[in-house]
Amino acid sequence: MNFIEWNDETMGIGIELIDTQHKELLRIINKLSLSITSNSQRQDILDIVNELVNYAQFHFNTEEELFDKLNYENSVEHKAEHVLFMEKFIALKDKITQDISYVNKSAVEISEEVFHYILNWFLNHIVGSDKKFVKLFKENNL
Repeated sequence: MNFIEWNDETMGIGIELIDTQHKELLRIINKLSLSITSNSQRQDILDIVNELVNYAQFHFNTEEELFDKLNYENSVEHKAEHVLFMEKFIALKDKITQDISYVNKSAVEISEEVFHYILNWFLNHIVGSDKKFVKLFKENNL
């Protein structure tokens, strides 16, 4: 799998705090890419998924606190996207360890599936949902 490099033009939103956190999320996503090429074990994938879930929750909390502080008009919808993401990844983590269809998959297959889902979500969320709050955040000197 290819390593995904940060691109300010396509991925950056121009809010340093958020961009820094997005870069960290991308670093964790790239761990999945590396796990595919390095023939990692199932536990390695679970560790990366756990790291991703934990950091994503931290990042979502940061955004949501700012939404509340600044009375962001699309806060409810944006928070709902965060909830769906967390539910999906917690369910995925459970499937990796408990679902028979995942128990029979190789670590590489699991990595590829998780990588493609998270990368699509990440890019679509940034260029779609996150760009919507940029004006408000910049008006408030963030």
